Amino acid sequence: MRNTAIGLGVWSPMTGDSDLTAPTESLRTLPDDTAVFESITNLRRRTIIRYMGRLPSEAVVETSELARVCAAVERDLPLHKVNHQTYRHAYQAVRQRDVPHLADANVLDRHDRDTITRGERFSGFIELLDAMDAHLE
Repeated sequence: MRNTAIGLGVWSPMTGDSDLTAPTESLRTLPDDTAVFESITNLRRRTIIRYMGRLPSEAVVETSELARVCAAVERDLPLHKVNHQTYRHAYQAVRQRDVPHLADANVLDRHDRDTITRGERFSGFIELLDAMDAHLE
């Protein structure tokens, strides 16, 4: 019998005992930051992070610019082919949900309702997305 699971513990071939704390102790030390996962599982939020990552670190971006980029990515269109209706739909979502979510997670900083810069945690998120992209290539 090698490392047979007994209940929640793991059987140890060295002692023959089950250590019921081993698996749960390590799980408690893992970060429980759902903001990370909610930010990178949403296409629009990933698009915003990637777009901001291509700009100079001190860049100031307007919500309208982010919305136009998101609309183009979502519809797989060049920027100049994004129509008003598609833009408005993306603009409302970016302004009301996506930018506030990323600001709450400290990925972006909002200086007013429509002026955005990189936040304190931006570099970690862009590194995570870059690592994911490299792994998937």
